[in-house]
Amino acid sequence: MSAPTAKAAKGAAATQGGLFIGSWQIGTRQAGAPTLSIHCTFDAASGSVHGLGQLQQSTDPPLDMSCRLDGDYAYLTVMPDASHIMLTLTGHPALHWPTPGGPGPMVQPVLNLRMVLAADWQTGTATFQYRRPDGRWERVESAPCQTITDAPLAGMP
Repeated sequence: MSAPTAKAAKGAAATQGGLFIGSWQIGTRQAGAPTLSIHCTFDAASGSVHGLGQLQQSTDPPLDMSCRLDGDYAYLTVMPDASHIMLTLTGHPALHWPTPGGPGPMVQPVLNLRMVLAADWQTGTATFQYRRPDGRWERVESAPCQTITDAPLAGMP
């Protein structure tokens, strides 16, 4: 599978070697609704995606959760002129484990994301579920997503 660099450059910054980056904001932007920002690196040769996610919600108590994202993407073409891109990502808490400390603990996921983007990588729809600090899982369905054009190239906004 290969990603057309010209298409990727519109919604994501293309680089040499089949790697490109992209950032999206997911959510309805309504007061109190959760907003998920993701910043990802794509490997066109393998179809893998890795990055960072930040989920925020202005509730009481407020939610501010960061996670490491891993998954894959694929082109979905059901008709000749109707292609989409499907991202499937799983988020785990970002742990800072010492290098000589061994493989580290087994950590359960805190986020599951399915996002379908238009062929231009600019907009789409996402469904995600996340684990709240009290252990309950919340689900957000059919949330709009759009590219973040002013995101820094490294780290979170």
